[in-house]
Amino acid sequence: MTDTVSTIQAIVRRELDALRVTEIGVVTEVHPHADAGDSDNYSCDVRLKNSGLELTRVPVATGHIGTVAIPNLGDLVLLAFDRGNINQPIITGRLYNDEDRPPINTSDEVIFRLPLEAGDTETIKAAIRNHQSASPPRELIIEMAPKITLRITDGTVRATAGPSELFIDQTGASGGTVTVVTGGTKITLDQDGDATVEAVGALTMKAQRDVTIEGLNVTIKGQINTTVEAGVNASLKGAITSVEANGSATLRGAVVAIQGVTNFSP
Repeated sequence: MTDTVSTIQAIVRRELDALRVTEIGVVTEVHPHADAGDSDNYSCDVRLKNSGLELTRVPVATGHIGTVAIPNLGDLVLLAFDRGNINQPIITGRLYNDEDRPPINTSDEVIFRLPLEAGDTETIKAAIRNHQSASPPRELIIEMAPKITLRITDGTVRATAGPSELFIDQTGASGGTVTVVTGGTKITLDQDGDATVEAVGALTMKAQRDVTIEGLNVTIKGQINTTVEAGVNASLKGAITSVEANGSATLRGAVVAIQGVTNFSP
Protein backbone atom coordinates (compact mmCIF):
# COMPACT_ATOMS: atom_id res chain seq x y z
CA MET A 1 0.00 0.00 0.00
CA THR A 2 2.85 2.30 0.87
CA ASP A 3 4.48 1.66 -2.50
CA THR A 4 1.23 2.48 -4.27
CA VAL A 5 0.88 5.81 -2.43
CA SER A 6 4.49 6.69 -3.14
CA THR A 7 4.01 5.92 -6.81
CA ILE A 8 0.91 8.11 -7.00
CA GLN A 9 2.72 10.95 -5.22
CA ALA A 10 5.63 10.69 -7.65
CA ILE A 11 3.26 10.82 -10.61
CA VAL A 12 1.47 13.86 -9.17
CA ARG A 13 4.77 15.64 -8.54
CA ARG A 14 5.92 14.95 -12.08
CA GLU A 15 2.66 16.27 -13.53
CA LEU A 16 2.85 19.37 -11.35
CA ASP A 17 6.44 19.97 -12.43
CA ALA A 18 5.32 19.82 -16.06
CA LEU A 19 2.44 22.22 -15.41
CA ARG A 20 3.29 25.84 -16.31
CA VAL A 21 1.18 28.64 -14.87
CA THR A 22 3.07 31.90 -15.53
CA GLU A 23 6.69 32.72 -16.28
CA ILE A 24 8.83 35.75 -17.07
CA GLY A 25 10.71 35.91 -20.35
CA VAL A 26 12.77 38.24 -22.54
CA VAL A 27 11.75 39.07 -26.12
CA THR A 28 14.40 37.91 -28.61
CA GLU A 29 12.55 38.52 -31.89
CA VAL A 30 9.30 40.19 -32.95
CA HIS A 31 6.84 39.16 -35.67
CA PRO A 32 4.33 41.99 -36.16
CA HIS A 33 1.98 42.06 -39.13
CA ALA A 34 4.27 44.61 -40.78
CA ASP A 35 3.20 44.09 -44.39
CA ALA A 36 -0.03 43.11 -46.14
CA GLY A 37 1.76 40.24 -47.84
CA ASP A 38 3.28 38.61 -44.75
CA SER A 39 1.81 35.77 -42.69
CA ASP A 40 2.91 37.10 -39.29
CA ASN A 41 0.13 37.36 -36.76
CA TYR A 42 1.38 39.59 -33.93
CA SER A 43 3.77 37.31 -32.05
CA CYS A 44 7.27 37.22 -30.51
CA ASP A 45 10.08 34.79 -29.82
CA VAL A 46 10.72 34.67 -26.07
CA ARG A 47 13.52 33.22 -23.95
CA LEU A 48 12.29 32.11 -20.51
CA LYS A 49 14.23 33.96 -17.84
CA ASN A 50 14.73 31.06 -15.40
CA SER A 51 15.36 28.10 -17.71
CA GLY A 52 16.67 29.79 -20.86
CA LEU A 53 14.16 27.81 -22.93
CA GLU A 54 13.37 29.57 -26.23
CA LEU A 55 9.71 29.74 -27.28
CA THR A 56 8.94 30.81 -30.84
CA ARG A 57 5.98 32.65 -32.34
CA VAL A 58 4.33 33.32 -28.99
CA PRO A 59 1.05 35.21 -29.60
CA VAL A 60 0.63 38.58 -27.90
CA ALA A 61 -2.66 39.27 -26.09
CA THR A 62 -4.29 42.63 -26.85
CA GLY A 63 -6.70 44.66 -24.78
CA HIS A 64 -8.81 45.58 -27.79
CA ILE A 65 -9.05 44.06 -31.26
CA GLY A 66 -7.97 46.78 -33.67
CA THR A 67 -5.11 48.10 -31.50
CA VAL A 68 -1.49 46.92 -31.63
CA ALA A 69 1.72 47.63 -29.69
CA ILE A 70 4.23 44.87 -30.40
CA PRO A 71 6.91 44.46 -27.68
CA ASN A 72 10.46 45.60 -28.41
CA LEU A 73 13.55 43.40 -28.46
CA GLY A 74 14.78 42.91 -24.90
CA ASP A 75 11.44 43.70 -23.28
CA LEU A 76 10.61 41.79 -20.13
CA VAL A 77 7.26 40.02 -20.64
CA LEU A 78 4.87 37.89 -18.61
CA LEU A 79 3.70 34.62 -20.16
CA ALA A 80 0.71 32.48 -19.30
CA PHE A 81 0.17 28.93 -20.57
CA ASP A 82 -3.15 27.59 -21.79
CA ARG A 83 -4.07 24.71 -19.44
CA GLY A 84 -0.50 24.83 -18.15
CA ASN A 85 0.87 23.51 -21.45
CA ILE A 86 4.38 24.74 -22.25
CA ASN A 87 3.48 24.45 -25.93
CA GLN A 88 0.58 26.91 -25.58
CA PRO A 89 2.20 30.15 -24.33
CA ILE A 90 0.62 33.62 -24.51
CA ILE A 91 2.29 36.97 -23.80
CA THR A 92 -0.14 38.66 -21.42
CA GLY A 93 1.81 41.77 -20.53
CA ARG A 94 5.11 43.61 -20.23
CA LEU A 95 7.06 44.46 -17.08
CA TYR A 96 9.18 47.45 -16.12
CA ASN A 97 12.48 46.76 -14.39
CA ASP A 98 15.57 48.50 -12.99
CA GLU A 99 16.88 49.14 -16.51
CA ASP A 100 13.60 50.03 -18.23
CA ARG A 101 11.97 52.33 -15.69
CA PRO A 102 8.46 53.70 -16.32
CA PRO A 103 7.77 57.33 -17.24
CA ILE A 104 6.96 59.57 -14.28
CA ASN A 105 3.29 59.03 -13.48
CA THR A 106 0.63 58.94 -10.79
CA SER A 107 -2.96 57.75 -10.44
CA ASP A 108 -5.81 58.90 -12.71
CA GLU A 109 -3.59 59.36 -15.75
CA VAL A 110 -2.31 57.47 -18.78
CA ILE A 111 1.23 58.24 -19.95
CA PHE A 112 2.73 57.39 -23.35
CA ARG A 113 6.42 57.68 -24.29
CA LEU A 114 7.82 56.19 -27.52
CA PRO A 115 10.53 55.03 -27.51
CA LEU A 116 10.99 54.80 -23.75
CA GLU A 117 14.76 55.17 -23.69
CA ALA A 118 15.01 58.12 -26.12
CA GLY A 119 15.71 61.66 -24.98
CA ASP A 120 12.99 64.30 -24.82
CA THR A 121 13.93 65.71 -28.25
CA GLU A 122 13.78 62.26 -29.90
CA THR A 123 10.66 60.73 -28.36
CA ILE A 124 6.91 61.22 -28.68
CA LYS A 125 5.18 61.93 -25.38
CA ALA A 126 1.47 61.93 -24.60
CA ALA A 127 -0.50 62.21 -21.38
CA ILE A 128 -4.20 61.91 -20.53
CA ARG A 129 -5.05 63.14 -17.04
CA ASN A 130 -8.19 63.59 -14.98
CA HIS A 131 -7.18 65.00 -11.61
CA GLN A 132 -10.24 66.47 -9.93
CA SER A 133 -8.01 68.38 -7.49
CA ALA A 134 -6.23 70.18 -10.36
CA SER A 135 -7.41 73.23 -12.31
CA PRO A 136 -8.39 72.40 -14.97
CA PRO A 137 -9.01 68.77 -13.98
CA ARG A 138 -9.05 67.20 -17.45
CA GLU A 139 -6.01 67.48 -19.69
CA LEU A 140 -4.63 65.85 -22.84
CA ILE A 141 -1.07 66.65 -23.98
CA ILE A 142 0.90 65.48 -27.02
CA GLU A 143 4.53 66.59 -27.30
CA MET A 144 7.16 66.27 -30.01
CA ALA A 145 9.89 68.38 -28.41
CA PRO A 146 11.44 70.78 -28.95
CA LYS A 147 8.91 72.40 -31.30
CA ILE A 148 5.48 70.73 -31.33
CA THR A 149 3.00 70.68 -28.43
CA LEU A 150 -0.77 70.10 -28.41
CA ARG A 151 -2.58 70.73 -25.10
CA ILE A 152 -6.33 70.27 -24.63
CA THR A 153 -8.09 71.14 -21.37
CA ASP A 154 -11.65 71.94 -20.32
CA GLY A 155 -12.60 74.74 -22.72
CA THR A 156 -9.19 75.37 -24.34
CA VAL A 157 -7.05 73.98 -27.17
CA ARG A 158 -3.46 75.19 -27.59
CA ALA A 159 -1.27 74.01 -30.49
CA THR A 160 2.32 75.26 -30.57
CA ALA A 161 4.85 74.84 -33.38
CA GLY A 162 8.05 76.69 -32.50
CA PRO A 163 7.21 80.43 -32.31
CA SER A 164 3.75 79.89 -33.84
CA GLU A 165 0.65 79.17 -31.77
CA LEU A 166 -3.06 78.47 -32.26
CA PHE A 167 -5.17 79.06 -29.15
CA ILE A 168 -8.91 78.31 -28.93
CA ASP A 169 -10.60 79.55 -25.76
CA GLN A 170 -14.17 78.54 -24.95
CA THR A 171 -14.02 78.55 -21.16
CA GLY A 172 -17.31 80.44 -20.86
CA ALA A 173 -20.77 79.93 -22.32
CA SER A 174 -20.10 82.79 -24.76
CA GLY A 175 -17.29 85.07 -25.82
CA GLY A 176 -15.03 82.34 -27.17
CA THR A 177 -11.98 83.37 -29.16
CA VAL A 178 -9.57 81.87 -31.68
CA THR A 179 -6.09 83.41 -31.65
CA VAL A 180 -3.29 82.67 -34.12
CA VAL A 181 0.15 84.07 -33.31
CA THR A 182 3.34 83.67 -35.31
CA GLY A 183 6.27 85.93 -34.54
CA GLY A 184 4.91 89.48 -34.47
CA THR A 185 1.71 88.68 -36.40
CA LYS A 186 -1.55 88.03 -34.56
CA ILE A 187 -5.05 87.15 -35.79
CA THR A 188 -7.94 87.15 -33.32
CA LEU A 189 -11.43 85.84 -34.15
CA ASP A 190 -14.13 86.57 -31.59
CA GLN A 191 -17.20 84.35 -31.24
CA ASP A 192 -19.30 87.51 -30.98
CA GLY A 193 -18.29 88.48 -34.54
CA ASP A 194 -15.16 90.65 -34.25
CA ALA A 195 -11.93 89.87 -36.12
CA THR A 196 -8.55 91.57 -35.66
CA VAL A 197 -5.35 91.22 -37.69
CA GLU A 198 -2.17 92.76 -36.24
CA ALA A 199 1.33 92.74 -37.73
CA VAL A 200 4.50 94.42 -36.46
CA GLY A 201 5.80 94.28 -40.05
CA ALA A 202 4.08 94.65 -43.42
CA LEU A 203 0.56 93.32 -44.09
CA THR A 204 -0.32 92.20 -47.64
CA MET A 205 -3.72 91.16 -49.01
CA LYS A 206 -3.62 89.76 -52.56
CA ALA A 207 -6.05 87.85 -54.77
CA GLN A 208 -6.01 86.73 -58.41
CA ARG A 209 -9.63 87.87 -58.77
CA ASP A 210 -11.92 90.39 -57.00
CA VAL A 211 -11.31 91.73 -53.50
CA THR A 212 -14.28 93.22 -51.63
CA ILE A 213 -14.06 95.10 -48.33
CA GLU A 214 -17.48 95.95 -46.95
CA GLY A 215 -18.76 97.15 -43.59
CA LEU A 216 -21.10 99.55 -41.83
CA ASN A 217 -18.24 102.06 -41.64
CA VAL A 218 -14.91 101.53 -43.42
CA THR A 219 -11.81 103.49 -42.37
CA ILE A 220 -8.48 103.35 -44.19
CA LYS A 221 -5.72 105.31 -42.44
CA GLY A 222 -2.02 105.62 -43.13
CA GLN A 223 0.21 107.18 -40.48
CA ILE A 224 2.47 108.58 -43.22
CA ASN A 225 1.23 107.87 -46.77
CA THR A 226 -1.93 106.33 -48.23
CA THR A 227 -2.02 105.35 -51.91
CA VAL A 228 -5.05 104.12 -53.85
CA GLU A 229 -4.18 103.14 -57.43
CA ALA A 230 -6.11 101.47 -60.27
CA GLY A 231 -4.60 99.99 -63.41
CA VAL A 232 -7.52 101.24 -65.56
CA ASN A 233 -10.41 102.99 -63.81
CA ALA A 234 -10.66 104.50 -60.32
CA SER A 235 -13.97 105.66 -58.86
CA LEU A 236 -14.75 107.54 -55.63
CA LYS A 237 -18.48 107.74 -55.00
CA GLY A 238 -20.76 108.68 -52.14
CA ALA A 239 -24.03 110.45 -51.36
CA ILE A 240 -21.88 113.13 -49.75
CA THR A 241 -18.20 113.08 -50.70
CA SER A 242 -15.50 115.20 -49.13
CA VAL A 243 -11.84 115.48 -50.14
CA GLU A 244 -9.82 117.42 -47.57
CA ALA A 245 -6.16 118.07 -46.87
CA ASN A 246 -4.62 119.85 -43.88
CA GLY A 247 -1.82 120.99 -46.18
CA SER A 248 -1.79 121.40 -49.95
CA ALA A 249 -4.09 119.38 -52.24
CA THR A 250 -3.50 118.70 -55.93
CA LEU A 251 -6.03 117.47 -58.49
CA ARG A 252 -4.25 116.62 -61.72
CA GLY A 253 -5.13 114.84 -64.97
CA ALA A 254 -4.74 115.04 -68.74
CA VAL A 255 -8.41 116.11 -68.77
CA VAL A 256 -10.20 117.22 -65.58
CA ALA A 257 -14.00 117.55 -65.61
CA ILE A 258 -16.06 118.89 -62.70
CA GLN A 259 -19.83 118.65 -63.06
CA GLY A 260 -22.63 120.01 -60.90
CA VAL A 261 -22.95 123.06 -58.67
CA THR A 262 -19.44 124.02 -57.66
CA ASN A 263 -18.54 126.05 -54.59
CA PHE A 264 -14.97 127.22 -54.04
CA SER A 265 -14.17 128.85 -50.71
CA PRO A 266 -10.88 130.02 -49.22
